[in-house]
Amino acid sequence: MKTNKTWFVYALLTAFFWGIWGAFIELPEKNGFPPTLGYIVWSVTMIPCALVALRNIKWEIEKDKRSIVLGSIIGLTGAGGQIILFQALKTGPAYIVFPLISLSPVLTIILSHFLLGEKANKLHWFGIGLSLVAIFLLSYKSPDDVNIKGIGWLVLSVLVFIAWGVQAYYLKVANNIMKAESIFFYMA
Repeated sequence: MKTNKTWFVYALLTAFFWGIWGAFIELPEKNGFPPTLGYIVWSVTMIPCALVALRNIKWEIEKDKRSIVLGSIIGLTGAGGQIILFQALKTGPAYIVFPLISLSPVLTIILSHFLLGEKANKLHWFGIGLSLVAIFLLSYKSPDDVNIKGIGWLVLSVLVFIAWGVQAYYLKVANNIMKAESIFFYMA
């Protein structure tokens, strides 16, 4: 049986672009650009993408109740996480915030395992556990580190982790019953 491996290329590209985005996202905020304006710029850039997606499906989005609810959950958790992220980056260092939130797929895997019955073997669970240990080791800073103040940014980072983990779970659910373009329309 021939399997399609293009998902791996998309996963690598996503990780690459998220890395670029993560490296530069805190610069405007640290230089006085208000986070609300940063969010507005981000959301305005989604409009052309949504228009292309709508054109691909001849402007016919799915309008049933289930699609609207799933799309709204996906959009709210994504946008909510984004807004919280901007706040976390105000006081927290991006080099710790982003590795922490990059593990949000762990929450998606756990939700998919328990709610959708997806399987993971012992090696998969070992890798997931290892990634969780690694994030704490990579993020550790001594108490006298002057770059980090308080734990508010850490709480906000965990909230982003949860929001984006839940969002990805619902993206997975929605992808089984909706067109990707409709999902993107509700997300944008």
